Amino acid sequence: MNYGPVRKWSFPFQEKINIKTPVVRKVFFSLCSIIAVIFFVLFYGCFSSGTACIKSQVVVQSHYNFHKQNVADHSRNLGDSPSLETDEISKVNHGPIFVKELNVSVSNIAVRSEVLEVGENETIDEDEELFEEDDNLSSGSGIDNTTMGFEEIDWSDSRLDLLHMRKPDFDPRFKNPCWFEPLTSLNPYENNTFTTFSPSSSRALETLANHWRVNADTYGDAPTTATTRLRCLPYFLIIGQPKCGSTDLFWKIAKHPDIVTPPIKELHWWSRNRQGRRFNYMKLIPFSDYIDMFDNAGVRIYEKLLDYIDDVDDDQIITGEASVSLFWDNGEWDRFPENMDQTQPRFIVPDYIHHFIPDVKLILILRNPVERMYSDYLYFHSTNKSVDDFHEAVKDAVDLYSSCVQTNSPRQCVYDPALGNKARVRLRVGMYSVFLRDWLRLFPLSQFHILRLEDYSREPVNYVKEVYRFLGLREIPSAREKLLVTSSTSNVRKQSDRALGDMLSETRALLLQFYRPYNEELAAMLSSKRYLWADS
Repeated sequence: MNYGPVRKWSFPFQEKINIKTPVVRKVFFSLCSIIAVIFFVLFYGCFSSGTACIKSQVVVQSHYNFHKQNVADHSRNLGDSPSLETDEISKVNHGPIFVKELNVSVSNIAVRSEVLEVGENETIDEDEELFEEDDNLSSGSGIDNTTMGFEEIDWSDSRLDLLHMRKPDFDPRFKNPCWFEPLTSLNPYENNTFTTFSPSSSRALETLANHWRVNADTYGDAPTTATTRLRCLPYFLIIGQPKCGSTDLFWKIAKHPDIVTPPIKELHWWSRNRQGRRFNYMKLIPFSDYIDMFDNAGVRIYEKLLDYIDDVDDDQIITGEASVSLFWDNGEWDRFPENMDQTQPRFIVPDYIHHFIPDVKLILILRNPVERMYSDYLYFHSTNKSVDDFHEAVKDAVDLYSSCVQTNSPRQCVYDPALGNKARVRLRVGMYSVFLRDWLRLFPLSQFHILRLEDYSREPVNYVKEVYRFLGLREIPSAREKLLVTSSTSNVRKQSDRALGDMLSETRALLLQFYRPYNEELAAMLSSKRYLWADS
């Protein structure tokens, strides 16, 4: 059969194609249509994804300096973030913010439990530690929630009203502040907020949930016939200061066998996270979620009680955390109802802590504020760092605070959120005496263990042993003591930052002059001239 002359088809990618039958033509056009559809889908998907990426980059870049954490978490909540996990923004991406990935081992204690213990060889990568030691968030996020379709939290929410919450009735059998609560669910951590941004918390609480599912029936030694769990608050808190060696001190303290740490080193709950700063003030973290972080300690403490049921052991387990924002950061004080219409706060972090754990042991490590300021700048500024830029930033900050204290009290100036946001460097963090005076209103000096980084760095083992004595702990076993000697130093300065050299002499002179009256006041409060830092 004759189908007529050959038809010639011209395409951009091929000059001639010979098609001699209708069947072949149909197959050919079908293939072309399929290819066209595939190309359209791929092109449109890439274009849409590219647009989303561009939008995401604009948001992240615009808030990069002080709001890495909030933007990362918000992006993940919207489903845009590929793998933003914890408090440090991931190892490669400056790591999710505020969580050390603990090396943990699962221990089976007889048939009763499956609990977490801190590994003996924790190492802290400095990039991982970024924003764990101090997540460096200013009191205002810079992101307008209303334009994003989200509503800010209700600052009159009863969950924020800590001063009117009922205080736990601590069980006198335990050294650590603990109490029994009914266990109403075999997975009480299902809605814990910390698990939404902290993988280490998620793993730890999942292990504990498995423990309750297996061992709930064994928890009947409480003043109630219902199944219970032992709930605990910290026996000790490392409250400050950033860039003063708190991270290294905490992990060395944690080598003691009678200390059980939470899955996150710094919870920042009392100062920042309870009011949802991590979530850009769109979601609270309830008190019960904070207490969950110490449930592993509760399990360990209870198990030890069972071992010594007739004679409670003197070497009891304790727990604690290290949030270096507690000493100084009260960025949202003016938004809480108890502080409304005040020029400076009536109630701040020490008031809230004292309400619940008035006997808590407080550890404070300080450093020459001049050196602390430079270290803080190098650590928290990611780009365009130089000694000249540092000098200009310090000069501006000194002018701001010097002008403020001429007409206001130093206390009013350090708690002024607007002033803190104007300064490019955190000058106020080194005004130690102003903050300490607020803490001493509520806690006697005997509840503090205060040390200097300059002393600690020369003899870390001896100073850690002093902390153990302050906490009333037994002598650390010799095998564990070796870990104090061999463990690496945390948060050492990066090579690129060391290459910048020391600050300018005129910058040092400016800072020395500014901090002098506050150092003198601190030395008088502590009855020690060491806090004049004349030796450094």
